[in-house]
Amino acid sequence: MGLALEVGILADLKTADEEGYDHIREQLSLVNQLLAANQLPAHNEPEEIPVFSCGMFGYSGLHYLRRIAAHLLVNDAVPEPCVDQPTEDPAMFDCYDEIATMQDARSDEWKRFDHLLCHSDAEGYYLPQEFDEVLFDLDDLGVAGFQVGSSVKLLQECTTLAAALGMPTDLDPEDPIFYEAATNQGTGAGWQRYGMECYSCIRLISAARHSIEHGAAIVFT
Repeated sequence: MGLALEVGILADLKTADEEGYDHIREQLSLVNQLLAANQLPAHNEPEEIPVFSCGMFGYSGLHYLRRIAAHLLVNDAVPEPCVDQPTEDPAMFDCYDEIATMQDARSDEWKRFDHLLCHSDAEGYYLPQEFDEVLFDLDDLGVAGFQVGSSVKLLQECTTLAAALGMPTDLDPEDPIFYEAATNQGTGAGWQRYGMECYSCIRLISAARHSIEHGAAIVFT
């Protein structure tokens, strides 16, 4: 078990899971209430598009990539690959302390990875429209994951991280090279030393591209 990404979830559930389809439609209605509260356009989820789905590397894989973002914010440098417990890195503590204590007082430079960092690692949504600030369900509408991000911003952030790692972004996320690198974390050469980070990054990039192209939400499940 672990985190999975899906784009085109209503298209997927429409004929396969009536209860799941109704649940997601209700969730997206709540998301639209959150958008309206932030003076943003409603999201209209398509139901007739090709479905993109992929698994992440358990639930921990995402945190390896977030650690890279944290180091770029805190130390302005890419660290050595992490081989265990990325959430225990001091840069992660410093980064999230800054987010928690400073919030909107942070500079734009400090907010440049917010859509990756300020989102649930287990559930929730990214929408195919551009907005700078991550949306928080402060009125307790019941939006899964509490935070809603922008697929456009997520793509920008992950592309920046890919460049920092030297990872090509034109490869198929299911290319065996990514799984091999992830299972040999910290070894090899170049970007493949950052196997867990790149495994997560290429999947987020692919999901965000599909989201933007087809006007559908990325759903974390």
